[in-house]
Amino acid sequence: METALTLGSGLRRGIEAVAKVMALAAGWAYFATAIFITIDVLARKFLGVSSGATTEISGYLLAFGISWSLAHALAERAHIRIDLLVEKLPIAARVWAHLVALLALLALIAILVWSATNVIEETLLFQARDLSALRIPMILPQGLWAFGMFMLALFAFALTLEVVLLLAAGRPMDIEALMHPRNAEDETEETIRALHDVEEDAQK
Repeated sequence: METALTLGSGLRRGIEAVAKVMALAAGWAYFATAIFITIDVLARKFLGVSSGATTEISGYLLAFGISWSLAHALAERAHIRIDLLVEKLPIAARVWAHLVALLALLALIAILVWSATNVIEETLLFQARDLSALRIPMILPQGLWAFGMFMLALFAFALTLEVVLLLAAGRPMDIEALMHPRNAEDETEETIRALHDVEEDAQK
């Protein structure tokens, strides 16, 4: 059991590391979107020129950013959860509630991944392109979006597997530490860590 737990935890941590890099890429995509829109608006106002593709490109980047940040949000327990009832349950029942929540999330993600797969298949079949002047092959934005959905599904599966293994090993507190909704203490600790990292970077 310990070997299985080690492998399960290692799988979850490995995917989590990839998801963190993807979330950083999503953040930079949003930053690039803001710069692109700003430049396009200013150029249109003062120079009378425009890219003509602000809506398309910003829409693609926003969809990409959302998709690529979902797995990291799950890893950071940042998704919205209604935990009023769960927090009042005893730990023995709470761990099962966590598992049910994960299974429900997996069911939803399975639908999203299935839909993303269908979209990709149709795009490849018809060699679809953007209707704008750029004529971007739709497989590029849709493929990036689908990859984010796939990584979310992969991380959710790894997380569920680890919870099941911890449940079988009789380690409810480890499940609680892994799954409990974020509270004020978690937010405070995250802020302190962020400030500490900023101070270290400043000293360098």
